Amino acid sequence: MKALLLVGGQSTRMGAEKYLMNVNGQPQYVHLHQLLSDAGLDVCISCNLEQYKTIPSDYYRLVDQYDAIGPIGGLLAAINHSPEEAWLMVACDLVNVNAGTIANLINAVDEDHDIITYQASDSKHLETAITIYKPSSFREVIDTIDTGLYSLQRVLSKCKVKVINPAEDSELKNVNSPEDLKKKS
Repeated sequence: MKALLLVGGQSTRMGAEKYLMNVNGQPQYVHLHQLLSDAGLDVCISCNLEQYKTIPSDYYRLVDQYDAIGPIGGLLAAINHSPEEAWLMVACDLVNVNAGTIANLINAVDEDHDIITYQASDSKHLETAITIYKPSSFREVIDTIDTGLYSLQRVLSKCKVKVINPAEDSELKNVNSPEDLKKKS
């Protein structure tokens, strides 16, 4: 299994690059990269071309192959890069992810499911931004992109998904605006 750290979004509502937010004492992508590395995973950072130029070259970077199709585009780049590996995908705007969040997801992997993900107790939706996508789900990812829908929720609905609950719902909190960042927990 490898880790895919998504930083390639537009950050329009935030008004500044989310991957550079200093939430945990360092830029968010550095913090999450360290958590994923500490979990024993090789980490690839999925980014756009401009971010590729800014993120230091000692980080392994994958340039998104498609513009403006969202997280599924980053996942496709990872699949094309290493189609035999499962990918633990984490979005950079998940500011409360911790080592336990990652370990619980990894420990939930089994042979019977294509995808392992979280669902917060206060949400009717499955999480797509911190999720393990196994090779058995990749055909559905590609088919979904081919339809032009670009929806990871659609991928989850078509695959065998194992759903686990976070220790705290706040672990799944994402920030999309300065207001969200102020009330991050």
